[in-house]
Amino acid sequence: MKKNNVKIIAEIGINHNGSLSDAKELIKLAANERLFAIKFQYRNLDNVYFGLSKEIGDEILSNEINKNYLSPVEIYDLATFARKLGLKVGISFFDEKDIGDFNDYISIFDFFKVPSVEFTNLPLINSLLKLGKYLYLSLGAQNQDEIERIFDILPDDGWMPLHCVSNYPVSIQNPKLGYIPFLEKLIGRSVGYSSHDSNWEVTLLALQQGATVIERHITLDKESKGLDHSSSSTIDEFKKIALFASNLNHILDGSSPRNPNQGELLNMQNLGRSYYLKNNIKQMQVLKKEDLIYRSPKIGLDMSNIENYLLKPVVQNASSGSPVVKSMFNKEVKISEGVIDTCRKINLALPVRLHDYAIFEEQFPIGSFEFHLSFQEVLSSIDISKINAMNNYSVHLPDYINSTQLIDPFSIDDQQKTQSINLINRVAEFVEKLQDKTGNLIPIVGSFSIANCDKVSYYTNYKSFLEKYKENSVIILPQWLPPIAWYFGGSVDLNISNNQDDAELFKVNNIDICMDLGHMLLGRNFFNFDADILLKTLEDNIRHIHISDALGIDGEGFPVGTGGKKNVALISNILDNKCVKVIEVWQGHLNHGEGFKNELINLSNIYNNRLQ
Repeated sequence: MKKNNVKIIAEIGINHNGSLSDAKELIKLAANERLFAIKFQYRNLDNVYFGLSKEIGDEILSNEINKNYLSPVEIYDLATFARKLGLKVGISFFDEKDIGDFNDYISIFDFFKVPSVEFTNLPLINSLLKLGKYLYLSLGAQNQDEIERIFDILPDDGWMPLHCVSNYPVSIQNPKLGYIPFLEKLIGRSVGYSSHDSNWEVTLLALQQGATVIERHITLDKESKGLDHSSSSTIDEFKKIALFASNLNHILDGSSPRNPNQGELLNMQNLGRSYYLKNNIKQMQVLKKEDLIYRSPKIGLDMSNIENYLLKPVVQNASSGSPVVKSMFNKEVKISEGVIDTCRKINLALPVRLHDYAIFEEQFPIGSFEFHLSFQEVLSSIDISKINAMNNYSVHLPDYINSTQLIDPFSIDDQQKTQSINLINRVAEFVEKLQDKTGNLIPIVGSFSIANCDKVSYYTNYKSFLEKYKENSVIILPQWLPPIAWYFGGSVDLNISNNQDDAELFKVNNIDICMDLGHMLLGRNFFNFDADILLKTLEDNIRHIHISDALGIDGEGFPVGTGGKKNVALISNILDNKCVKVIEVWQGHLNHGEGFKNELINLSNIYNNRLQ
């Protein structure tokens, strides 16, 4: 798939209605949504229409242009304002002589545009190219011969054509978007789209056709009087265009063999079915179809593979209600003492539930475990009497406070906020008891995933919240998050704790964190930050680590090595960190912890091979 870095240009044109305050408001709106650029138009009124013209169209246009005229000084001031807000700034000229009206002001512009009506105006085109800024050329109302004639004259670099239909507005039947890939193939360069469509959604189809620039008029009110408002977009529509443009590569991805994302796997587990034992079954007894029942969740063998195991003997006793899994038919392979020693040396830990903790403690005596709690477990009483005081522990907060709501102690929903804090307090009480029993500090890992205010304020509130628990010797570590979180039923776009600016704010506020490497790698792939720089930024704040590999922007929980050598090198280096590192391979607990065992061996080998 071709990678697009889409630029969205908000064209003010004459939609400021001659008002500088309206123009500034449009600029602020564009800047708030982080659009690429704002663009102006300029016509020297003396060079536009003959004063004696009586043509109806001339009268209308002349009246609108005169009414909405802005001087070069006014445009310069607005351009300066836009640049300060982080926008690029462009301008359309209609006459070569008009360029001179700006004198030294011309340097304020980042790019120029030649409108469709002046496409064959070579003196204008050449004058703008000589200024050394990028040039866009609209193709509205031009025939193919003329288009190719002009393109043959132009230099190789410094310009881009914009497909355009010069109707105001363009009806839904007439955008001719197939011309974008046609022209791109013909001339071997990127093509943009200058939109005057009645339906802003047409721009999304232009993106799908390969447009790398979207130019569209911006307005405060599409119902305003004036020539361009009806074919313009409000900032809310621009926001939607920007959302699709920023995710275009992800939307169009998939030109490779199909792999389910983490959310799909979670839904498949919870909604799918697999086989369970209807009756108790003894060691060496063969499995028969009448012994089985097909139920959710899907954590064992299903219809695609059960036939391979029917009439085979099981290697151990199994009780009614147990999932039918591969390990029932294979003798358990013990993990070696050498691997155990390495795991203890580099502080590897396994995630466990309260109900299977004892099983995995016996099977994998590595001395470190992280309890992953459900909201139902927290809201009931937790018995710590059977928890081994000699191990190291950490505790992961539930993601949910009930069956539908995520944990969020900063929620603007008072009920959600109250229930979240209550859940955290109950976990804190459990941790305090466990700390008294073990004599060790036990960190709590939490995924607080949505910021309902600006980031600076959010992290200030974050720090204050954490400090209150620290006063009672309870340490809560915010978990580094992915760009998209997978929860039961679907996905949630996250806006906190997952990008480079978050790393800076964690550092500035001196907030200790749990670094989830799988999440971080997904964020690197999504946001395109430098993972090494991010980890360097946070090196003094990382107090706990979750380890897994990742693929793309939505594949997590893989064994280390799945994502390639670069990921292996990064994870290998972090094994030297002295803090606890919890293995988080997807479904590692199934089949008598087969995934856990394999990853403990895998990471042990990575560490030992690096020392050789």
